[in-house]
Amino acid sequence: MGANKVILLLLALSGALLAWMFFGLDPEFRHLSGAGGFLDARLSGYEADAVRGLQAALADPARAEARDLLQLMYLGPDLVLPFALTLSLCLLFRGHAPGVVLYGRRLDVRHAWLLCLLPIAYGVSDYIENIGFLSYFPPAEPGPWLAENLPDILPWVSRIKFVLLFVSALLALRVTLFSGRSAR
Repeated sequence: MGANKVILLLLALSGALLAWMFFGLDPEFRHLSGAGGFLDARLSGYEADAVRGLQAALADPARAEARDLLQLMYLGPDLVLPFALTLSLCLLFRGHAPGVVLYGRRLDVRHAWLLCLLPIAYGVSDYIENIGFLSYFPPAEPGPWLAENLPDILPWVSRIKFVLLFVSALLALRVTLFSGRSAR
């Protein structure tokens, strides 16, 4: 199987996981939690008050199904999605960046590897956010430091994650669209 087919399969998997999360799990979680949808599904972002509010809602003993669904989401599709997106973006950079002129400079293989640092940083930040959610929301019992600081840290991790993903996707689009035109 060629690299382009692998990339397309990874992107299709990512799209399917996103669709499942946004259109399947998130509406159900919104209904069960009583405090809105998954925080990282809010493309406009979220603040510390939303983190604390969701934690308080999930602490209600009647919200066991919402807690189970939250764990399913972070240990299911959101466990695979960052890896699939990171790998597909790295493969795009590795396969299409060499020879492309980007900001007046012709890229070689070494630059393609450097470009891969962006999606890798995205993947790491997404996993950090997921670990933060799993360690903060019930049934987890965070220690005093985490309980006090995670609500303030998680919104920033989410912002960084989205910026890294956005920049990675734009660069991947740029490199992919102009890979055939720049090689002379």
